[in-house]
Amino acid sequence: MFVNGEFYPTTDDLEIHKKCSHTWKHSSHILDLETIPEYAYIWSRGNLEGSCPSSLASDWEKISKRVSAIMKSVVASKCDIENTCIYDYIPERYLKKYLSTKEGIINSIFSKREKPNDYQALVRAHILTEEMNNNKNWFDGKLKTTNYGIFGTKTGRLSNKQAGIPILTMKKEDRVKLKPTNDLFVEFDFNAAEIRTLLALGRHAQPPEDIHSWNATVVAKGTITRDQMKKRFFAWLYNPKSDDQMLSRYYDRDALIGTHWDGKSVKTPYGRDIPCDRDHALNYLLQSTSSDVCIEQAFKVRKIFQDCKTRICYLLHDSVVLDFAREDLKKFEEARKAFGETKFGNYMVSAKLGKNFKDMTEVVCTQ
Repeated sequence: MFVNGEFYPTTDDLEIHKKCSHTWKHSSHILDLETIPEYAYIWSRGNLEGSCPSSLASDWEKISKRVSAIMKSVVASKCDIENTCIYDYIPERYLKKYLSTKEGIINSIFSKREKPNDYQALVRAHILTEEMNNNKNWFDGKLKTTNYGIFGTKTGRLSNKQAGIPILTMKKEDRVKLKPTNDLFVEFDFNAAEIRTLLALGRHAQPPEDIHSWNATVVAKGTITRDQMKKRFFAWLYNPKSDDQMLSRYYDRDALIGTHWDGKSVKTPYGRDIPCDRDHALNYLLQSTSSDVCIEQAFKVRKIFQDCKTRICYLLHDSVVLDFAREDLKKFEEARKAFGETKFGNYMVSAKLGKNFKDMTEVVCTQ
């Protein structure tokens, strides 16, 4: 750790960890304390270069170029950077200058910028993605990482950069290539997350059963089948020109838009402010809120397995995937229930498991 111009071993002194209230990004090397530090990465929306004050601009340009050149030479020389720290290859005088200047930029971010309204949602996403990006799974016979980003989409949904395992854009036939490093993949998946968010924002209770079956029975009074209802619902939900009186009587789209859209942008329950026109307002509101619900619940699951071999390896838009160790089986049901117990009521959760990400089998869970 580099604190106030000095290096400290990350494992030796707990008091140093306790004093670190602000930093650039989350790191698994920082002990998991009760109080999470403030991350300048989030305050600056990931823009370190653009946050550099003029007083440090010249120093930062020189030292960052120097360090970049050293790193490129290390890679070109085929040094073993898998098993050694890249910083061990940088002369200490350059490393100190680099980190001291970076520390100055970080201090400037905290002193000159305001804390984002959606900080709490972003900090959960940031911690989860940094940890997932640091872990490896088998993909096509090689150990690889994924490459999540938290600022790559308009709604705040996670993005997946090209480098690494393309978990968010992976073709179904390629999922067989993805395998866990522990015993199994376990996926907890929300049942119709965006419809449940729509229910919650409309102040309706969450049905304990499949939402499409419930809609067919309760909203449609049993006049259509589940599959017919599912098709009809999505044809109506995101098409502002669609007029379905049966669905509109129960799901008031206009009221939700009137509550969360101010004519220029959508304001979500998680503090996000998303510029959009009226036609996109409901879509952005539900997508963004549902994604943040998933991230919030995955963060609870992370806590359950904090001292275990099992770890969160992937987040999709409405599910969390665990690299699961058999020794943690006793926590399986606790984690499934925790994932479903949201701030908007209990979302129905299905659970699947498998030796690869394509051949996943749904398992019956106790209530």
